[in-house]
Amino acid sequence: MERLWNKNFSILTIGSFISALGSSVAGIAFSILIYLETGSPLYLALFIVGNIVPRTIAGFFVGPYVDRHSRVKMIYMLDYFYTFAFAVISVILFTGYFNVWVFVIVSAFFGITDTVYQTAFMSLFPEVIPKGNHSKAYSISSLIWPISGALMAPVATFFIQSFHYGVAILMAFNALTFFVTATMETQMRVNEKLNTSEVQSMQFVTDLKEGFAYYKQERGILGIGLLFMAFSFVYAVGDLYRMPFFQESPIYTLTQYSYFVSAGLAGRIIGGFFHYIYKFKKEQKFAIALTVYFIVEILDAFMFFTPYFMILISTFIVGLLSVTSFNIRMAATQTYIPSDKRGRVNSVQGLLWNIGAIIGTLIFGVLGEVTNIPYQYLILMAAVVSISAIFLVPVRMHTEFKKIYDVDV
Repeated sequence: MERLWNKNFSILTIGSFISALGSSVAGIAFSILIYLETGSPLYLALFIVGNIVPRTIAGFFVGPYVDRHSRVKMIYMLDYFYTFAFAVISVILFTGYFNVWVFVIVSAFFGITDTVYQTAFMSLFPEVIPKGNHSKAYSISSLIWPISGALMAPVATFFIQSFHYGVAILMAFNALTFFVTATMETQMRVNEKLNTSEVQSMQFVTDLKEGFAYYKQERGILGIGLLFMAFSFVYAVGDLYRMPFFQESPIYTLTQYSYFVSAGLAGRIIGGFFHYIYKFKKEQKFAIALTVYFIVEILDAFMFFTPYFMILISTFIVGLLSVTSFNIRMAATQTYIPSDKRGRVNSVQGLLWNIGAIIGTLIFGVLGEVTNIPYQYLILMAAVVSISAIFLVPVRMHTEFKKIYDVDV
């Protein structure tokens, strides 16, 4: 077996971690900035949806393009663009300027560029993994955001609470991390497997139809897409209300929110290291993933009805188990999908997930604005969708799911 940490894998993984450090603080800072300036869950929901809707539209166009063009070049060019964009945002914030609609438009634009980036990254990542190392590689990939988030969540809240221009400083830091990452990524040399079929008139439409046709042929892949569409619905509601829950609570603070975030990410970190060392037997993977789905959704639904120490324990367990399902799903699906179709299939998958997130954010954003329902009850209400989806999709389609999940990768 070839060693995992070759040049390309090392550059892509280490570079992603560096940029994730900046992206983690920027993501937290943007959400806190919007909510503190407006005090409105609906404005926060519009900010989030403003990012997701363009992703959904862009997803139709991105997949065919990514399958035909160098993913390496796309990734480092976008990272250089983010360097410039976040440097400009930092300068603007240092002037004290704030307009919620301007930031919604900025969020929408980033939704488009992020769609290109994520589709290219997901399609390239399997190409830099030596044969037989996919399970280990995805366990490492699952550590990138948890470690960066756990490190930077307290840093982000500290800067925001301690400095008048804290958000501006964090955006400048984000620009710097993207510059370092992009410069590293220019050194990658990957023999990319692209869609090289002859380009004809309206080729984009043909390529896109092939992506949708793959879902018709592979019911298991379609089932995974639909399941995570339901999960995205619920996750969007949780993302919308967790920070306001701490901000509005008479007994909690934003600092405690940062500890909450870090506890969940710490669980993911430990889970990622576990998967790097231990490999599940292939015949166990679907059963493990299904069990994890139930436990995670139930804990997420009820954790805010418990004391703070139990909230931390629950989110730690959720993080720990979520890595398990992520590792099993990503390693299985991305090796199952042919390389020359991966961009288009991942785009359709992203489309389904974005639709779920948009619907969840808008419905519950309005509910939070026009009703007095406590935030923890809104999160509980949303969980009905994901728990029902587990019964309706993987439980009923267990044969199709096992064909994809129960493999040795």
